[in-house]
Amino acid sequence: MINSNTILVSSKTSASVKVNSHHQSLITKQLFWKLFRFHAPQFVIKPENKEIIYSVFRYFLHQPDFNDYGVIKNKADLDKGLLVYGDYGVGKSTLFNTIHEVGRTIVTKTQNTQLWFPRISTIDMLNQYYKSQKHPSSNFKLENYYRGKLYLDDLGKEDKAYNREEIIGKLLFERHHRKFKTFVTTNENPSAITARYGNHIGDRLPEMFNIIKWEGKSWRE
Repeated sequence: MINSNTILVSSKTSASVKVNSHHQSLITKQLFWKLFRFHAPQFVIKPENKEIIYSVFRYFLHQPDFNDYGVIKNKADLDKGLLVYGDYGVGKSTLFNTIHEVGRTIVTKTQNTQLWFPRISTIDMLNQYYKSQKHPSSNFKLENYYRGKLYLDDLGKEDKAYNREEIIGKLLFERHHRKFKTFVTTNENPSAITARYGNHIGDRLPEMFNIIKWEGKSWRE
């Protein structure tokens, strides 16, 4: 087990509270780590995955040195979202789902939205889209996901809507246009994402995301 004193090694950001542009106190790494372990006591940080995990932690804690390990494949920028792609079962979704729960806990208790983001899988979004087409009274609208922070899980696993429309591609395009942060986990690499959704999406990936490749052995084996 890696204890909280070793997390976010060599951070240049003080553990003391700072103020961000939205006049919220930044979440300290000690509070983040305490809540992370509470929500995911079985999550294992190993030598082979720690650099990626710590980089993601630092990103969400708004630390300028979040890419000190050099895991970002393009130009690192805290104003971009995150796209984490790679092997099945390495912990991508678990990591982001846990950070989501940490953010939920904090925003419920303090109204601090630094770590808060809604989450949905692309498969679930497509299913909700189908239901909304059958039931006009449905409150689901794709446009509702164009704004604010958003975590999309399993990008690329969803089918085309009615075998013809790429609603997730449309969503990504609109979110890029509006400059809102998006977090994505997927088994598809950027080339496959480009092939799936088109060059108008592929060309925007480096502008929209800090891109991280996560390789490793599946936890499910």
